[in-house]
Parts: sequence; C-alpha cells; structure tokens
Amino acid sequence: MTREEDVARKVEEVRNYIRERNKKGAVLSLIENFAWITSGARSYVALTDSVGAAWALITTDESYILTKNIETTRMKNEELPSNFKIVEFDWFTDPKESIKKIVDDQNILYEEDPQFANFLFNSRIKLSEYEIQRYAEVGEKSAIALEKAMLEIKPEMTEIQVKGIIENEVAAQGLDSLLVLVFGDESRRKYRHNLPREVKIGKRCFASICAKKYGLVISSTRTVEFGKDSQFESQYFKNMEVEAGILDATYRMSSLGQVFFEIEKGYASHGYPDEWKLHHQGGIAGYKTRELVAIPHMPFEITDGMAFAWNPTITGTKLEDTYVKLENGMKLLSFYPKSNWPYKEININGRIYRRPDILKL
Repeated sequence: MTREEDVARKVEEVRNYIRERNKKGAVLSLIENFAWITSGARSYVALTDSVGAAWALITTDESYILTKNIETTRMKNEELPSNFKIVEFDWFTDPKESIKKIVDDQNILYEEDPQFANFLFNSRIKLSEYEIQRYAEVGEKSAIALEKAMLEIKPEMTEIQVKGIIENEVAAQGLDSLLVLVFGDESRRKYRHNLPREVKIGKRCFASICAKKYGLVISSTRTVEFGKDSQFESQYFKNMEVEAGILDATYRMSSLGQVFFEIEKGYASHGYPDEWKLHHQGGIAGYKTRELVAIPHMPFEITDGMAFAWNPTITGTKLEDTYVKLENGMKLLSFYPKSNWPYKEININGRIYRRPDILKL
C-alpha cells in the first residue's frame, strides 16, 4: 500500500461519515488528526502546538489542505501527498473565511463536535498496514537512538546531561523528542515521572522516551547498571515478567478492562499487589503518546491493528516498549534488529516476548 492509497482510504472513510451525518464537509485541525488524514504530514511548527498551521477540509467530492501562506511552500515540498488541493490563506486571517468560500460553513463538522471527535479517535487508533510499516520504521530509529545514548552514560553525569545526550541521538535519527525522563539511582526510588534534574546518575539509571515521526509516537525505556546489585536485578526481572504477562493478556483479551484485571493479578502474583496504583500502566498508543490510558473495568474493545505502550513499574524499576496487536501475535515496534542490547525471552502461554534486559556498563 502506498501513502496515497492509505490517504484515499481515510478520506473515503471521512466522506462516508459526512454523508451519514447529512453534512457537506469536515475539518481536521488538531495535530494528531491532520497527521492521520495525511498519513504523516506535520502541520505543527512548535511541538507544543495542538492546532496546526494547516487544516484538512474534506467535502463530499474534494479534499483540501488550507495552509497559512508562511507554510505553503514547505507543505507542498516536504509534507503532503498528492491527494489534496492546496488553499492558501494569509497568516493574519481566519481559515474559516477560506472554508466559507468552498462550502457552507453552517453545514461543516468540526472536531468540537463530540460525535465527530469520537469517530476520528476510533478511526485513528486502528492502524493500517501502511501505518504499521511506518511505525516500525519509527520504532527502529527510536531504539537505535535510545540504546546508543544509554551506552554513553557515566555514573558521574547528571540527569540533565543524560537528557541532552538522548535528545541529540533522537534528533540524529530524524525524530522529534516529545518526552525524555531520566531516573538516576536516587530518582528511580523517589519519583514515578522524574523530570531530569542536576543530580548525578550514580550506580543505576533508566530512561524513558516518547519520540515522533510521521505523526506516530513511540514509547520505550531502557536500563543500565554500573556494578552488580542482585536485589535490583531480581526486581527488574519480576517487573519484566509482569510486563510480558500484560502483553500476552493484550493479545488474548477482548477489552482493556479484562487486560487490567490481568495487570492486577500479575503484580499480586509477583509480590507487589499495590504497585499498579502508584503509576498509570499505559494503554493504546498511536498518533498521541497515549491515545487512551487503561483503567480498571474499562469496557473498551481491543482489535487487531491497535498499538499499545504498556509501562508497568515497581518502585525503582520500569519496563516499556511499543507493540501493535496483530492476528498472529504482538509485534514489537520499538526494536532494532541489529541491536547488541541484552534481551531475555519470556515464555507466556507458549508465546515468546523478547524483552530488554539491564545493560551492565
């Protein structure tokens, strides 16, 4: 499947929805929705943007990109597939004025419409074959970046210095850093979300990243150790087994609520019955860091083509990677096939989950 074919499929999906709602068109302005409908275009300038400098307008018979004059050339040259007609508007004007010239503004769906927003969410989280291929590319690049950066860590470095190393490697792979958390030996036992500080790493460190390309966000965590600590390593392995159990439950179960029941059981069976309460466990991934965070008793249906980033923690350790659920199993996305990082294979119900071990430096 080509990018243009993937976009055409999505445009037709939106058109069918427009017709069902007896409307003339729909506007997608949020960063994640624009990336989805264009199969990977960047409408943002700053990573903190929620609404982009370009909007997609889908009508019953045409597909448009409305873009600020500042961005038109970049959009044409770097971002957009050939599926869209480009409409330019001056940066100091309201894009809705351009929309009115194309279609009746009173007969348009915007993302503020709860039903339309829900339709977009449910469409966005079911990834196509093309999106999964691109996701795997992003995942490989993120794994290269994070694992290379972790090899450079020294005990005397500060968390801020490690953050800089990671961000540099992520950028070198052509990805945007959305999140870099660095946990030195003190921080890992103190905070669940440690924003890097001017404190030294010490004898152990794990780092978590969320990196983006083509609109798709990869999450992963890696751990290094300077000197052997049997207690730390034993806890890490238990954390790994909890995570492998969650991955297998995601493959076997039909709802997030059922998976969460298995999450609770997994922690309890390893001697940590209340640890899941101290940190969210992750959930559905994709065009946002987490499209949906799982909570107990959530009756949300799981289907093939959904990506998941689970991040189980036991105070002081953490496992995390991004997978996509397929008919024949859970496919690891945040993985570099030629990696020299140590991995362990965890067998759950006859299925093997290859999980990153502690790298001893």
